Amino acid sequence: MGIAIKVAIAAILFSIVSGGYFYIQALEGKLEAAKEVQQRMEGVITQQKAQMDRQNEDIQKMQEINADISKKFVETQQEASDLRSKVNAPRLTAASIANAGDVQMKINRGTKAAFRCNEIATGSPLTKDEKSGTIKNAICPELISSLIPKGVAANAK
Repeated sequence: MGIAIKVAIAAILFSIVSGGYFYIQALEGKLEAAKEVQQRMEGVITQQKAQMDRQNEDIQKMQEINADISKKFVETQQEASDLRSKVNAPRLTAASIANAGDVQMKINRGTKAAFRCNEIATGSPLTKDEKSGTIKNAICPELISSLIPKGVAANAK
């Protein structure tokens, strides 16, 4: 009976030790799986943070663009108001009634200059007089001066 008890105790100890070993192996497997899940979640969190940063940058850019557009709109409204007040000014209407021929000539000259600006803006080449500076366009002098090669106007004078 002594040997049977020893064998039974050894079998019980072996079962406990082997059960503990398999339990630890199972826990290690679960731990590895949890680490992989955690790494994937951290990657997703990093991607979400990057996405949110890009969205915040886009929102800031849109706000800047909106502010710029609003500023330009207010400036344009002010310019339109100034033009309306100039056109509706009594001295202009009185001058146009008194000197209709002069006003018509000025309007025609301004219209011709505006048309020439449109031609230049759409690709028409500058004339010799425009290049040399003998003919000046009051509507778009910056456009013409930007198209004249450096040194051409200085050499023509």
